[in-house]
Amino acid sequence: MLSTLHTNDAPSTVNRLLNMGIEPFLVASSVNCILAQRLARKVCEDCKERDPEVVAEALVEAGLGAEEAREVTPVKGRGCKTCSDTGYKGRVAVYEVMELKEELKEFVLNGASATELKREAMRLGMTTLRRSSLNKVKEGITTLSEVFRVSAADR
Repeated sequence: MLSTLHTNDAPSTVNRLLNMGIEPFLVASSVNCILAQRLARKVCEDCKERDPEVVAEALVEAGLGAEEAREVTPVKGRGCKTCSDTGYKGRVAVYEVMELKEELKEFVLNGASATELKREAMRLGMTTLRRSSLNKVKEGITTLSEVFRVSAADR
């Protein structure tokens, strides 16, 4: 079964379900996977250029590793006829997929907070919304300002 629920990220979905009165054992036994998604604006291909204002330190503050940040060439749209002088044309999805593995189910049963669930999911390999959006910056698809607009810092 698929359903939609409004939350800030995938781990917060568990808490929302619990707040709705669903017993923890039911959440742990019936939820297999939670997907959170956002749409980020894409940089216009016709006027894309390097963004000299975004330095490696800003990328590190956003969540990239120092070495990784030095390898990124941030881009922006200058603004043109194609994008109506916005610098953006189209959208790209960023995702956070949290599979409820046995370790996470134990956290649900023990009443863990969304923050604790997120930390454990990240430890188990979950790519967060922030990381997914930063990957789009690395690929030259979107801007750092879009990262801040569509995702919260990983805590």
